[in-house]
Amino acid sequence: MNVLKSLLALFVFTPILLSCSQEQPPIKIGVVLPLSGAFSNYGQKALKGAQLAVEQINQSGGVKGRKFELVVRDNETTPGKTVKFSRELIQIDNVLALLGPVSSSSRYAMSEVAEMHKTPMLYGIDYEGRHFNEYLICYSTIPEQYINPLIPYAVDKLGDQFYIFGYDYIWPHRMSKRIIEQVEHNDSTISGVEFAPFGVLDYTHVLDRIEQSQANVLMLILPGSDGFRFLHQMHQYQFSRPIEVIAFAADETYLANVQHEALDGIYTALNFFSDLESQVERDFAKQFRQMHGSDSIVTYSTKSHYDLIYLLKQAIEASESNDKQSVMNNLENLTLYEGESMITLRTDHHVALPMYLGQFQGDALKVVHSFGVIEPDDQRWVTNE
Repeated sequence: MNVLKSLLALFVFTPILLSCSQEQPPIKIGVVLPLSGAFSNYGQKALKGAQLAVEQINQSGGVKGRKFELVVRDNETTPGKTVKFSRELIQIDNVLALLGPVSSSSRYAMSEVAEMHKTPMLYGIDYEGRHFNEYLICYSTIPEQYINPLIPYAVDKLGDQFYIFGYDYIWPHRMSKRIIEQVEHNDSTISGVEFAPFGVLDYTHVLDRIEQSQANVLMLILPGSDGFRFLHQMHQYQFSRPIEVIAFAADETYLANVQHEALDGIYTALNFFSDLESQVERDFAKQFRQMHGSDSIVTYSTKSHYDLIYLLKQAIEASESNDKQSVMNNLENLTLYEGESMITLRTDHHVALPMYLGQFQGDALKVVHSFGVIEPDDQRWVTNE
């Protein structure tokens, strides 16, 4: 009889013990980034930053005993695919949050889906500013943070006649307006403004117009593969005078895609450079290369998407439950790091960022000036025209 009781006890309690030891289901994050197409450099670097954060967090025990899982989709830089994948990730894959995309048109499209389904959306690329949505978090450099300090510096150091050339879509158009405002505010001249579609193969006519304009500073808002092509052609063009180039969103990936002679001397303003000497940035770059390889390129997109995962982790830990609204509510006012590297997510879902001016010098991108930490206007109370 005692043997029978022991067997019955084992039968009754073993399933319970097994169920208690089972691993908790992962917390899924839906990633929608351009892993191919014009902006693939930014999407690929963003994904690698997120992967590093997830790997570190999971190795440390996860969040409340649960691991993160990235569910990745390539939107190929198209708003239509962004909407499709965002809906699928929320409705079918049951993700807690969305991460991405890159282009402004895709960001607006994803934010509508996020708002409809009350899902946190984490965005980590610089953009034109003035986009507030209850469910949108922007770890982004916006015009007040790089155009406003950059134009006075350019007028003083580089030249006072500006030509603006960029893609024909939302971000370059609104960036252009802000550049014009600041150039006029600093008693300087706009010598020309033009935009081009994606995929232009020959920029000769654009370069001709820049030559004829007599501009001495080119504001280039043409990131990605088209920007690489333009800079190659500009280097081969015979200008009658020196022209300084400030290229927006030009990061370390340019070193691997544009010949160094064509890059030499070009300026770019960003909130992160791999050349920075602070301990936080050095540690991050070291950890990134340990995971992805010693020759891996670290960019501002890498760092912002890495930090966004850690902000999400903090929000989950601060929430009594893991429901989306609770996590969203706890994302506000979070901080990462200390001192000059501190990042604070404000109640308008934007971040005050340290800003730097970099310059391509030979085979490197070097920091040549610090603008300090720049606090933009509250993005809830300003609107795009």
